[in-house]
Amino acid sequence: MEKRWRCNVCGYIHTGDNPPEVCPVCSVDASNFELVTGDPELNATSNVKSAAKIASSQSDGPQVIRQALYKISYGLYIITAEADGRDNGQCANTCFQVTSDPARLAIGINKSNFTHELIQKSGRFGVSVLSQTGQDYARKFGYRSGRDADKFEGVAVHRGESGVLLLDDVLATMEAKVVGQLDAGTHTLFLADVIAAEILQEGEPMTYAFFRASK
Repeated sequence: MEKRWRCNVCGYIHTGDNPPEVCPVCSVDASNFELVTGDPELNATSNVKSAAKIASSQSDGPQVIRQALYKISYGLYIITAEADGRDNGQCANTCFQVTSDPARLAIGINKSNFTHELIQKSGRFGVSVLSQTGQDYARKFGYRSGRDADKFEGVAVHRGESGVLLLDDVLATMEAKVVGQLDAGTHTLFLADVIAAEILQEGEPMTYAFFRASK
């Protein structure tokens, strides 16, 4: 019987021998997963009730903070990078515009991830904006480490002007050059100028809420 792992931040359930390197929903790393015992549905229900109980009795507790952060709306993206002849990508939700002139954005990447290593080496990265049909991409790029597997196998991609791989079946892509970074503890916040972009499809972007509702 396959093991089940629950993300302690968002409640996502992963099936497999090991937890995913990155949660495809909230992008926390494997250390935030715990092994599920018993019926996962009952456990999930129990967790919701427990969270509600905590919220009513400990308004400043860490679980309540997590529940409050869960209410923030954001999208899901595939962040890609290339360095030393190696390509990798991961699912991430921390990607946002900072300024329009110059066109500048920021992303948050876990320091333990292979993608983080490649961005640090190359100083550039790609962003592929998922559509509402992109659930499989979120899972494919979030379940395993790119150090051990080729996440791009079977995925339609093209190489951008900066050399990073970009997904074909997405709403839009952007390529960015890092101009600054902030140490955020477990993560690095990379500030970057957008140097190239393309619109590939029309449609609605994938959001965190939509992914959870449709998974």
